[in-house]
Amino acid sequence: MAQKRMFDKKVVESDKFIDLPNSSKALYFMAGMDADDKGFFQPKKIQRMCGFSDDDFKILIAKGFFITFESGVMVVTDWNKNNWLDSRRVNETEYIDELKLLKLINQRYEFKTDDELAKQMLSENSIEENSIEENSIEYICEEKNNKKQKKFIKPTLEEVELYCKERNNNIDAQSFIDFYESKGWKVGNSAMKDWKACVRTWENNKKKNQQEKKLSEREKRDLEFEEMMKRGVFDDV
Repeated sequence: MAQKRMFDKKVVESDKFIDLPNSSKALYFMAGMDADDKGFFQPKKIQRMCGFSDDDFKILIAKGFFITFESGVMVVTDWNKNNWLDSRRVNETEYIDELKLLKLINQRYEFKTDDELAKQMLSENSIEENSIEENSIEYICEEKNNKKQKKFIKPTLEEVELYCKERNNNIDAQSFIDFYESKGWKVGNSAMKDWKACVRTWENNKKKNQQEKKLSEREKRDLEFEEMMKRGVFDDV
C-alpha cells in the first residue's frame, strides 16, 4: 500500500467542508490517511483509535464525504480526486464486492444504478452485452426489487385477537378483519404493508373518539346547568 496520502484543496477548502464540525474534519483526514489504495477503510478501527463519535461519521455520510455499505466498511467519496497513485504501486482492495457496487463520475465514487448492476451481473456470467434483451435486464431488476419488498400476509382472526389482547385496547378483532376484507386489505388506494400498524391506528382513533365523547358530555352538562341557573331552579335552595 502506498505510504503517502494527499487531499485536494478543492475538496477540503470547499464551503461544505469548512462548515463541518472540527471533529468531523479531523475524522475525514484520519480516514484519508488510514484508507487502502482504493479509499476503503474500517470505521470501527478509526473510532477505537481516535475516539470519534457516531455523529461524526453520520455527518460525513450525510454531506457526501463518505459512502457506507451494509458490511460496515466505508469509502472516501472523493478518494480519486484527493489521490493520484502510480498504478504500478497500487495494491488492490480486499473489499472487491463493495467496489463492484461503485462507479466513478467526475472522479467521485457513486453507487451504480440497478440497470448497471444488472448488466454487470449478466456480464460476469459470460453473456455478451450486445445480445442481452431489454426484458432480461428488467426481469433482474424486478427480481431484486421483489426481494427487498416483504410480501404482506393477511392475519388470521386469532392473530388479531391475540395482538389486541396484548395491547389491551378492546378492539373488536372480527370487525377489524371484516372491515379490511371488504377493502381488499388496502389502506386508501395502497396495499396494506403492516396490519399491526393499522390496529394501532384503530386504537388511537378509538381513544380520540372516547375523549371527544367525554368532552361533549361535559359540555352538555354545563349547558344544562346554565339553563337551570337562568330559570332560577336553585333560587329557593
